[in-house]
Amino acid sequence: MVLSREELVTALFRETDRAQRMKMPLALIKVGIVAWEGGRSEPGDAAFEEALRETVGRITLLLRCYDSVGQMADREFLLVLPGCNVFNARTLAERLRDEVFGATVADCGEEMRFNACYGIATSGGRSPFVVLREVDSALLGARAEGANSIQCIAAREEKDSALFFMPVLQDEAIRW
Repeated sequence: MVLSREELVTALFRETDRAQRMKMPLALIKVGIVAWEGGRSEPGDAAFEEALRETVGRITLLLRCYDSVGQMADREFLLVLPGCNVFNARTLAERLRDEVFGATVADCGEEMRFNACYGIATSGGRSPFVVLREVDSALLGARAEGANSIQCIAAREEKDSALFFMPVLQDEAIRW
């Protein structure tokens, strides 16, 4: 289900409180649709809006039941991902880029494909306003690089990528 902006902000505050209380990670991905290919439709046309709804529906299929997604602005969507660190969020953004935005949407006799940019920020227990500002900044940086780019801003304690691989390596060592 796609939340309204108000519902999404409420969910963000709730998840930030939970992340602080339980000392767990929280990541945000902001998806900004920057271009579309194919079809003759433009924003506001019924075919364009239906293709956009289909694309957002595909996004929700990749999310877990406790993740949240909502529309923040025109053709901008925010994903609130409890329990995700920057590595997990980047992996999800890459899946979105490849599986959702890499595929065409056929509707109303037209095939259309959207191109998007992705901004990622992590909470690290900080205020939701700070993290929202960072995810906006990351999305702006991604837009400057061009369609399909991903920019990450990680909280200080999440910048060491070796920490993300450690549990996998330990599990593999146990199996050997």
